[in-house]
Amino acid sequence: MRGRLWVSLVALTLLTGCGGGGGDQSPSTASSGDSVADFGGKPLAVGTTKPCSMLTAQQAGDLGLVSARSDASGFPREGRPQTPTTCYWADSQGTTFDLQVHKASDAVRTVLREGEKDGKIKGYPTGELEINTKSCRYYLAPADDHYLVFQIVANNKPEGACALGRKAAEVVLGNIPVS
Repeated sequence: MRGRLWVSLVALTLLTGCGGGGGDQSPSTASSGDSVADFGGKPLAVGTTKPCSMLTAQQAGDLGLVSARSDASGFPREGRPQTPTTCYWADSQGTTFDLQVHKASDAVRTVLREGEKDGKIKGYPTGELEINTKSCRYYLAPADDHYLVFQIVANNKPEGACALGRKAAEVVLGNIPVS
C-alpha cells in the first residue's frame, strides 16, 4: 500500500509541474518566435520608410513630444533627421525623442533580448528598458529584418518615459506601410 501511495504522489507531483505554484504563474505578455508573423503582425516596410516620416508634426504634438510653444522657442515640431536612419524631436520643456531604424537579420530576437520587459503592440513584439522614470529605450520589431529603437528623455511627463515610448510606437505603426 505504501508503494502505491508513493508512486501516486510522485506521479501527481510530476504531472502538476513539480508542485511549483501551479496556477499562480503569469503568462508572458509576448509570444515567442523569430518572425513578426509569430506575434500576429504583418511585416512592415521599415527599411524603405524614412524615420522622420514615421511620425508627423501633428502626431508629435498630440503625443506631447513637443509642445505648441516649442516652435516659438526654436524647437520645431517636425522631426529633424540626424542620419539616414535616425530622426530626432525635442522641445523646450525637457522632452527629447530619438527614433532609430536598425537592420538586423534577427530583429525579433534582438528586440526581445534588449528589453527588460517583453510585450506586444498591435501584433508586433516589443521590449522595454526603463533607465529611470525620466529615460527609457523602447524597442519594436515591425519587420523580420528591421527594428526600431525609441530613446526618450521626458523630464516633464508624469506618466514616465516608457509610457510615452509605448504611445509613440503605437502611432508609428500606423504610419509605416505593409511590405
